[in-house]
Amino acid sequence: MRKALVFLVASALLGADAAVEVYFLRHGETTWNRAKILQGSISYTDLTRRGEQMAEATARGMAEAGLSFGRIYTSPYRRARHTAEIIARTNGLPNPMDEPRIREMCFGKYEGRRYKPGMYADDNMRCFFEEPDRYVPQGEGAETFAQVGARLRDFLENEVKPLDGKVERVLCVAHSLVLKSVIREFAGDAAPADAKKPLQRNCCVHVLRYDSGKFSIVETGRIFYRPEQFDTPSGPMVVAHRGAGDLTMPEASLPAYSNAVAMACDIVKLDLQETKDGVAVMSHDNTLERTMGWSARIRDLTYAEILDKGRFLDGGKPGNEKIVRLEQALAIVKSIPEFWIDFKDSQNFSPAFAEKVLATLAAADIDTSRVMMATFNRDALTYFLEKHPDIRRVGHFSLSNTGDDNAEDMRNALALRDRYKLFGINLSAKKGATSLKNIEFLKRSGLWVSLWFIQDAAVADKYRYSGADAFVSDHVSLVRK
Repeated sequence: MRKALVFLVASALLGADAAVEVYFLRHGETTWNRAKILQGSISYTDLTRRGEQMAEATARGMAEAGLSFGRIYTSPYRRARHTAEIIARTNGLPNPMDEPRIREMCFGKYEGRRYKPGMYADDNMRCFFEEPDRYVPQGEGAETFAQVGARLRDFLENEVKPLDGKVERVLCVAHSLVLKSVIREFAGDAAPADAKKPLQRNCCVHVLRYDSGKFSIVETGRIFYRPEQFDTPSGPMVVAHRGAGDLTMPEASLPAYSNAVAMACDIVKLDLQETKDGVAVMSHDNTLERTMGWSARIRDLTYAEILDKGRFLDGGKPGNEKIVRLEQALAIVKSIPEFWIDFKDSQNFSPAFAEKVLATLAAADIDTSRVMMATFNRDALTYFLEKHPDIRRVGHFSLSNTGDDNAEDMRNALALRDRYKLFGINLSAKKGATSLKNIEFLKRSGLWVSLWFIQDAAVADKYRYSGADAFVSDHVSLVRK
């Protein structure tokens, strides 16, 4: 809903011969917004399809309102630039110009951490969301609200102000804390409460006007799309299984992990095996027989032996893709918001291997708040419960019966929850194995529920409105339809 804030005297508004209006737009929804992870100065996160649709709808709404822009400035971060490019392309506007001064606030040590109301990493993070004036920046590069405001004012004074009389209107595609800084710097206590919140709505707009030697706020919180388009939940999250090779690429290969990123998956499942010499490699199976035609067990081979001889099968014959180390996979999928780790060889699980995996995640700057341990492996569940209780645990669970008549299965699922203090249950939905009643029951029991495997559009449609939190899929492109 439009909330106008008029700070100019009527004569100035009506009688000025020249003025510049500055539209500050927050970027569209990203995968990290959806997962509630702080992005800050992390530049590689990108829009979801829903975020692209927000930008497209905003562009159309601006055109319908008769708005055109002489210049478009964008934060250099991908999520903002992508939004700016969509608006420019849709409306035939000038190419966006990178402007570092409107980049997002750096959150220091909190970047890459999940947040949830009432469940923050510490009280200082809580202050950021609930009492911003008490927030103290922590960590390398962390900024204060005043520092963001200072670079914003520098941009306006030295870049926008000289445009007075040359262009009528400019668009600045930026971020939540930049829009908040617009409010802090130019409205103060007069701003409406929702405009003061640290997080601003995706693709909302605050408008400044430069006239008679000063910048003043004209409007806050305007949106150019119909709210009902994007106020409904966006559906289950998508878990990329075995790298999401879409059944056309070798599973757990470098192309499969790249496809998981290209398909904007919300979670990637990392199936972990340990070689004879202690290297963490990606493989769903304990042997290489199905994927490489080689019956040897991974734990009986060194990494060098596998790398030398092993090639993923392509059309039944050895292709070009080799086995992938954990750190190689992480280098590709680091932009995916959340990670499932699964220790596949239940006979060979060891605390030392678990710690090695966690150290590799840490070296890739992946905070444990973005990690879930999702597995059938009971030894792994026990170890993480005892040694790493902060890492969310998801238990894989197979049904003994299908349909609604499986009360015993549901009791067993709750017993599993209680034994390992599970965050969630990953429930088999192959060929429609589970019922909507089961999902509803588990959700009422306080569990996060994912379904495996959702491999085609028909099954996805059956469960899309089931209340399930996530779909596990190898064939993401069909599920996305």
